[in-house]
Amino acid sequence: MINKPLVSLVVPLYNEERYAYDNLHAILAGAETSWADIELIAVDDGSRDMTVKEVERAAARDPRISVIAFTRNFGKEAAIHAGLEQAKGEVAIVLDSDLQHPPALIPQMLELWRGGAFVVEAVKSHRGVETFSGKLFARTFYFLFRHLAGLDLAGQSDFKLLDRQVIDTYLAFPERHRFFRGLIGWARFPSAQIPFSVPERAGGTSQWNKLKLIRYAINNLTHFSSLPLRLVTYIGMGTLSIGAVVGIVSLVQKFRGAAIDGFTTVNLLIILMGGAILLGLGIVGHYLALIYDEIKGRPNYLIRPWKKDSINE
Repeated sequence: MINKPLVSLVVPLYNEERYAYDNLHAILAGAETSWADIELIAVDDGSRDMTVKEVERAAARDPRISVIAFTRNFGKEAAIHAGLEQAKGEVAIVLDSDLQHPPALIPQMLELWRGGAFVVEAVKSHRGVETFSGKLFARTFYFLFRHLAGLDLAGQSDFKLLDRQVIDTYLAFPERHRFFRGLIGWARFPSAQIPFSVPERAGGTSQWNKLKLIRYAINNLTHFSSLPLRLVTYIGMGTLSIGAVVGIVSLVQKFRGAAIDGFTTVNLLIILMGGAILLGLGIVGHYLALIYDEIKGRPNYLIRPWKKDSINE
């Protein structure tokens, strides 16, 4: 009898108490295939509600579900990393728990994997119901990422299938701060794509507010490109050129006896130079902070310890 390959489903969760139980079982049902076994690794990213209890309840009903619970919120990237580290399968699939990554696509992804693809990417052909500001933010982020980091991630999502060789390579990357989509795109393993339209969220609302998204975008852009750091030099050259032009004009006016009150010019130069210096220091400081975090070498996540029930003597 030929052993069936094991497929690991990695599902991060955060504050999804009301829908976690039903959605996890829906994911398992959608992933069912006759030629493979399934395990589901649910990673609770330090939820502040009772999400972990609902996940444990789902695991009690279906032994294919295992639970990882963080001590606090470490972020989705850490949750993906933890799930992939615990995955035992020959292949792993990362997807969201809100069913906006349709589980019905999983059998198709597995067929493409059997056909030789090392990575199968589910690409958004339609982003679903989204605000104008959300669309604008996404387009701006992908535009900047394409031009700063040289990677085209438009339409990409975390809904991906990874072969075991890709999983091992991803886990071997030394950096602590990770951008899952970016690193898989950068690795350029032989891949296939499946288009999908994003369905409505199966309960709840997004845990990402605009501030979190902006911070997430800045961190990912600067992790993949040092161009902003090099821009400090260009900013300095630009302000120096402007200052030289203003200086030459001032000297010419002085020699001609047509010099005017320099209050406005001085203020303009102070604002221009001061803004350029502070912007440059801010960019340098951001990269120093990234280096500082990497050097500390703290773990990407901490798993919550469990105490055994005390035994009454």
